[in-house]
Amino acid sequence: MNPESADRLFTGRFLILFLATLLVALLGTFKAPLPALGDEYSHQQAYMFQQAKVLFSSDPTLSASEVLALNAKKTVVLPDSWDTTQPEFEGQGWYQIDFRLSPDKPVPSAVFMPRAIMNAHAYLNGHWIGGLGTLEGDITRHWNYPYLFQFSPDLLIPGNNTLLIQVAGYKNYRSGLGRVWLGPNSVLEPMYESSYRWQVTGSMLATLVAFASGVLLLLFARVFREQEGFLFFSLAVIIFAARNTGYFMDWIPLPHAQWGQLVHSLHAWFACLYGLFLIRYMNLGWKWIPRGLVAYAIAVSLITLAAGSEQILNFTFWLLLPVIPLVFILNVLLLTYSWRLQNFEAAILGCSSLLFVLLSIRDLATMLNLLPIESILLSQYTGILLFVSACWVIFWRYRALLLELKASNDSLNSELAIREQQLFRQFNLLRKIEQQRAQDDERRRIMQDIHDGVGSSLVSALNLSETKPLSQDEMRDVLQECLDDLRMAIDSLDPQSDDLLALLGNFRWRYERRLKASGVTLLWSVADIPKLEGYSSRDLFDLLRIVQEIFANSLKHAKASKIELSVRWDEANDKVLLNISDNGVGMPHNTLGRGRGLAHMKIRAKAIRIELYTGRNSQEQGVAVFMAIPRMRRK
Repeated sequence: MNPESADRLFTGRFLILFLATLLVALLGTFKAPLPALGDEYSHQQAYMFQQAKVLFSSDPTLSASEVLALNAKKTVVLPDSWDTTQPEFEGQGWYQIDFRLSPDKPVPSAVFMPRAIMNAHAYLNGHWIGGLGTLEGDITRHWNYPYLFQFSPDLLIPGNNTLLIQVAGYKNYRSGLGRVWLGPNSVLEPMYESSYRWQVTGSMLATLVAFASGVLLLLFARVFREQEGFLFFSLAVIIFAARNTGYFMDWIPLPHAQWGQLVHSLHAWFACLYGLFLIRYMNLGWKWIPRGLVAYAIAVSLITLAAGSEQILNFTFWLLLPVIPLVFILNVLLLTYSWRLQNFEAAILGCSSLLFVLLSIRDLATMLNLLPIESILLSQYTGILLFVSACWVIFWRYRALLLELKASNDSLNSELAIREQQLFRQFNLLRKIEQQRAQDDERRRIMQDIHDGVGSSLVSALNLSETKPLSQDEMRDVLQECLDDLRMAIDSLDPQSDDLLALLGNFRWRYERRLKASGVTLLWSVADIPKLEGYSSRDLFDLLRIVQEIFANSLKHAKASKIELSVRWDEANDKVLLNISDNGVGMPHNTLGRGRGLAHMKIRAKAIRIELYTGRNSQEQGVAVFMAIPRMRRK
């Protein structure tokens, strides 16, 4: 989608959303559900009374019959609000409605009152027909409840009938009575059920949704610490839910005055936290306004809680008014913010917030008796829309975060796959290089072994033959020595040649015939030993070279008739002990262990990390070579 099409799409969606918001606000203000007005059918079937005689009394012991006998009553128009017609009054208001039955309408069997604040009882021709709550003392609260009292038509009399309604209320708390309906139960009950859904059931649902939304937003704010604004919003929503409990709770945990103080404080903190949320959401760089909002909420709470009379409590209600323009301005800024950034998320939040603010102002007018007391409070329902919108914003942010995380993971996986392919190619290249290097090293080693072994023997024989002719036996010995060297070089090529005893056995098999030809007896004493670890075939080949050289020296120089080889396991020192000795002429003590041949042996032994010592055998004859081989090769 090109930028111009995206701009037109956003503009269209924004205008539709904004106009729908204004339309709902207007309908909610002027066409809100008002069962007290009824419809054409209810007017044809029932009586609606908009006028009554009233007697105000602070005497809780006054009975219905006594009230009927008194003539000191004044006429009022229903709905009647005590804050307007009877300021500062607290007690009971007796509303007397006199009527005659019309032959054009069905016989009445019920009384319906959309609202009577706080509680009400009804009497028909002196007979009690129903009531809600207590009427004296710390009275219960049914200010937002509709009333439906059913009675037997036998209580009606021909001619004049009297309906007496007793209302108990507090001063400065919108106490009073709305319009009264009298008619068949089949007509009035649907009106009552409609009122109950809007006033009670809806309030319960709105409170539940608000509380759930608040908890959800709080969890979101705890998980995503950078979304600090939603922490303020979640607390505001939870406060909103706590405040709404007064819409349907007929019993409160605090006395009436203290409950009013708490509710007014909650109003102030809700406005404060909601304002802080809007400021943080739009990233406004304001400092003094957030501080002012907090100071305002604290001030209202202190003034309200310090109120010593309900008159002061009534005054603190007006302290809530200054924050409304500020919240409204912030809401307008939110809409401007969404328009400037073309952020539909902010547009949805701004329009739902605007609807909430407008209908909150409408409800405030109801509380101030600017609208009939029967008017249904609607801000709680638009609050649901606002909270659900906020949850929707969270959902889309979370979804966007997941999509971004998925895209990042896909990118990382793709890059990782590329890196793995590169590493795999590099590994294969290095492996080939290493294999080639190993082959080259092995080739050089073989060449070196052949050169040092077979080559050296052949060169020595050639030099000797040039000096004097070699006999058949001498030539055989030279060739046999060359063949032994060659076989050992071939054995070293076997990658499985890591068993010392097997290698020694193979050496014995190959060398024993030569020993017999020389008249030398071989004493072989080999015990079981553990497998050597860390030694390569090359290391063991060098070890056999040492053994071979010891045997060769014994045959050439020692004039020995017996050679003894023993292998045993020194468990205490974790070593294999390899000893070779002969009974030859030996070497002088001052030269023992310092010959060139022995020097080469020690060099080989040091290279493969074994210990080599020379000395005499147990009979102090000949030469003995002692080797200590660690079971695990030292690095």
